[in-house]
Amino acid sequence: MGNRGPKKFTESQHKGHAGIGLIHMLISEMGHEWHDRVVDVGIDGSIELRDPSNGQMSNQHVLVQSKASDEKFRGETDDGFWYLCDEADIEYWMKSKDNPVILICSHPKERKAWWAHVQPWFEVPANRASRRIDFNKATQAFDGDFTGKLFALVDPHGVAHTPAAEFKHEKLYTNLLPVDPPDLVYVAKTKYTRPGAVYAAQRDSGLDFRNDFVLKNGKIYMWGCPEGTSLEKVVAESAKDLSFGELAGGDADAQRLAVWLLKAALRHDLRADCRWNNDRKFLHLRPTRDLTIRRLESLTGRERIAFNGYYQRKDDPSKPQFYRHAALRPHFSQVDEEWFCEVVADYFYTEDGYSEYRYADKMLGKMKRLEKNAARLGETLMWMRLLIGETKPDLFYEAPETILYFGPPVTFNLDRGITDKNWRAVDGTGDDSDRDLEDLDALDGALKELDEDLTLLDELEGADL
Repeated sequence: MGNRGPKKFTESQHKGHAGIGLIHMLISEMGHEWHDRVVDVGIDGSIELRDPSNGQMSNQHVLVQSKASDEKFRGETDDGFWYLCDEADIEYWMKSKDNPVILICSHPKERKAWWAHVQPWFEVPANRASRRIDFNKATQAFDGDFTGKLFALVDPHGVAHTPAAEFKHEKLYTNLLPVDPPDLVYVAKTKYTRPGAVYAAQRDSGLDFRNDFVLKNGKIYMWGCPEGTSLEKVVAESAKDLSFGELAGGDADAQRLAVWLLKAALRHDLRADCRWNNDRKFLHLRPTRDLTIRRLESLTGRERIAFNGYYQRKDDPSKPQFYRHAALRPHFSQVDEEWFCEVVADYFYTEDGYSEYRYADKMLGKMKRLEKNAARLGETLMWMRLLIGETKPDLFYEAPETILYFGPPVTFNLDRGITDKNWRAVDGTGDDSDRDLEDLDALDGALKELDEDLTLLDELEGADL
């Protein structure tokens, strides 16, 4: 036999083995098992997931194709890069119906890797035609423990593993605001049985309208004395005061009346900004005078679109299609003699800023399907900011007169929790670019400032200036 020379291990083989070694190490650090494939025909190996709640192997496998390089990938920047896949590899990956396939691109020398779930990505015709996968380094890093995301790929319904919370400090934010109502309500007999008739009588008085009333069994319940107001002509006798606490602590009918009164108070407090829609049973932002966009600040200081027009043609605002208003469904509940308002954000669609859009239900359904957690959180924080009011007063600040006063959102400190980024829904790229976590971090700081601001407000109200 001829002399073939010394055995060689090519640079390409070395990089390939280094990439596999990096994946093996990262998987082991997460507590899972890496299985090499002897024959590589588009799959280098698989990750067998281990149930972190009991240590048992799940027999759930994620198939892996590794692409390693110590040089920059195509289009690589600090933010991302793209990888051009072979058509034969794509066809092979897409044949896997029972196991997810992920592509891991790595720089072994830097101990850095990024991953993408290839099947949903290449189900998009444009992606399949281009054979290209775009990577976002911030959201697709193969780093740390993201066991939850891997189990979401292979076992989304928790059949082979038990999703378990970790021992960690967690702050739970709720959509509940504490409510401080007045101690007294006023009640008097009245001949009026419909709210519309009460509003007509108020119009005849020439005084400011009041929305803070409820009609029940021939009586009118109000948050303020009717004398000298537009409700004076509505009552048939002198009003008597009634303890709101006693009313709220009564039977089921009395408790329902207390809730109606709180909703009436909120309608009155927000009358300058909001209208009540009796069909939808919610408050929605009024349109601007010229139907231009309106933005409101949320608790984190970010501005959100509260009212905006959408047009048949983007370049022709003279032909509006519909207007979208931010809306609020307030739900009042009493817990241990304390009142809370559940802030539930919604939307209202109109033809002209006033009349409901004929396809409102269709638009609302579409919005609910498209909206993600970050958007829901942002809308909720915007309404909380409007309800709580000004939180950074100066020495000349005069708080508006309101019936209800709202405190910061209720939070709970827990000793069990989840790592949010590991349990988010996984899309075709592993991209979780929503700003949920960023908003929560901002909210944490904003709530600390809010506590200080509300304390200052109390001091200003009690000061003799």
